[in-house]
Amino acid sequence: MYHVTIIENSLADKEILKKVQIVKSRQSGSWVLHDALVTEDQIPELSKSLDVGPWYIHLWKSGCDDVKVIFKDKIFDIKFSDKSTWEEAVNYGRSLNIPEAQLDFPID
Repeated sequence: MYHVTIIENSLADKEILKKVQIVKSRQSGSWVLHDALVTEDQIPELSKSLDVGPWYIHLWKSGCDDVKVIFKDKIFDIKFSDKSTWEEAVNYGRSLNIPEAQLDFPID
C-alpha cells in the first residue's frame, strides 16, 4: 500500500475518496487534506481524478526510497534520496505553475 495525502480541493472527481482507505482527514486553511492508503491499481484512477491546473499527488511506501509523483496526465518515479531523479517531475510541475516550495515531495 502507498501512503498519500490527497488535497480534496485538487480533485475534479471526488468519488475516488470513496475508493481509497482514508486514515485521517484535516483542514489546513481552505484545503481539506486526507491521509490515505492506496493500492498500485488505484494510481491511474487517482491521476485521472485530479482537476486541471497546478495539482499533483505524490505517493510513497513506508521504509522505501521510491516515490511516485502523479499529475493529471503524467506519472514520474523518483528516488527520495536522489534529487537528480526529481528533475523531470519538478520541471513538469514548474510548467504547471506549481510553486517551487510545493515541489518537495515529503515522505514520512
